[in-house]
Amino acid sequence: MRDSLVGRYNIDALWLDATEPENDDLLDRKVCNGKYPGEMFRNAYPLIVNKAVYEGFRRDIDNKRAMLFTRSAFPGIQRYGVATWSGDVGNDWETLRRQIVAGLGISVCGLPWWTYDAGGFFRPSNQYTDKNYHERFLRWLQTSVYLPLMRVHGYMSNTEFWNYGEDVMRISRNALSLRYSLLPYIYSCAADVTFRGGTIMRPLVMDFATDTTALSLKYQYMFGRSLLVTPVLEPEINQMCVYLPETEGGWYDFRDNSYASNNGWYETGVSIENIPAFVRAGSIIPLSTELTTTSSLSGADFEIRIFNDADGEFCLYEDNGNNYDYESGLFSEIKMEWNNKKRVFTIFDKSGKFGNRREGRNIKVILISKNGISEREILYDGYKTVVKF
Repeated sequence: MRDSLVGRYNIDALWLDATEPENDDLLDRKVCNGKYPGEMFRNAYPLIVNKAVYEGFRRDIDNKRAMLFTRSAFPGIQRYGVATWSGDVGNDWETLRRQIVAGLGISVCGLPWWTYDAGGFFRPSNQYTDKNYHERFLRWLQTSVYLPLMRVHGYMSNTEFWNYGEDVMRISRNALSLRYSLLPYIYSCAADVTFRGGTIMRPLVMDFATDTTALSLKYQYMFGRSLLVTPVLEPEINQMCVYLPETEGGWYDFRDNSYASNNGWYETGVSIENIPAFVRAGSIIPLSTELTTTSSLSGADFEIRIFNDADGEFCLYEDNGNNYDYESGLFSEIKMEWNNKKRVFTIFDKSGKFGNRREGRNIKVILISKNGISEREILYDGYKTVVKF
């Protein structure tokens, strides 16, 4: 495999399907040179399989970051560059609801990289013309914008957006564009996972442990520490009631930057164009502009959205994105801070060994408050920059 596939074709990731193993393949078999019954290793089998592939990848492929995608997982598997997904699921509303619960459960088990087949693996035979399915597909896809990995996959399906008509294609492309714009935020959250044991898909108990109402909710969750995701999980609605946990300064609607509420139950409008998501006051969200590939993420121009009414901080992380040089310190961090009382935003000196410190980057800084939006444009050259509003 090393010589005929991975090395020859410069493969970036490996999809290890059926690592359960499938069809009771360990039943009544001996493993480890006939020493142990196979059933003893059934649950841990995916861990051992992925460990072997990861270690072989790192040994034989020169300084290329391993990415393994596996249908089954076991605690500890995150050490081996592994992401998992929920398997071959249906496409109905109840199945979508169950995905959220499953993903949050996986996250609190210490496995941060999880996703699902957006649109369902098993789909209706008339999927390209079924308007009811189109609505479900879009809600699956829009929710996946706020998952650790975003992907579309389906059994015996041509899943390209254009197969579903102009409306689905337009809305799907908007969802994909939103995902790309969030990449600086997502990649920094990924660094938090690696270096500080963080979690990207976060059940509300992680951030609002004393809020009993928040703890009772199964389908709302945090994406990183700033974004509250409220998936649309039923058809043909134009309003939904969401819960905004108490937090200093309240919450802003991420869709249009309007101020939503301080805390409690909140009635919000719903359209087919997107799902509601909310931002905690004090959040600093870096967003890319016109990004269409992950390879151009590091060093690209971007905008920073500051959500007023509370102090905040954020650490933007960057590295090569495709190798293990970061293990030798070849990465950079740019710490940012918002002082709400003084209305001062500070970007500190760039730290680390990655990138050209003196290479200027155009940054649009946007302050979002209850009374409107203020903008500043700066050229950041890697040294401390202070922006006053």
